Amino acid sequence: MPRYYFDVLSRSGLVCQDFQGLECRDDAAALAVARHGAGFTSHDDCARNPQLTHYLFSVADAAHRPLFTVPFTELEPDQSQAPRRRRGAAH
Repeated sequence: MPRYYFDVLSRSGLVCQDFQGLECRDDAAALAVARHGAGFTSHDDCARNPQLTHYLFSVADAAHRPLFTVPFTELEPDQSQAPRRRRGAAH
C-alpha cells in the first residue's frame, strides 16, 4: 500500500512534520484519514480549541509531493470513538 504524509500547517507555516506517514489504499482513503484527524487530532479537539481552526493537513504522497489540504475546520466526527494513537512527529 502507498504511504501518505500528513503535515500540519498554520497560517505562519509548518507546525508539525509527519516523518512516519500512514499507509492508505489510495488518495481517496488518505483524504478520509485526513478528514478524521490522521491520528493527530479530532473533530472534538478542534471544537474545544479555537486556535486549531487555523490549522490544516497538507497531505503528500510517498515522494512527499503535495496532493491536497484539509482544513481542521472540515474534520469529521469519528463515529467509532476509538482511542487515537499518537504519532511520532517532530516539531
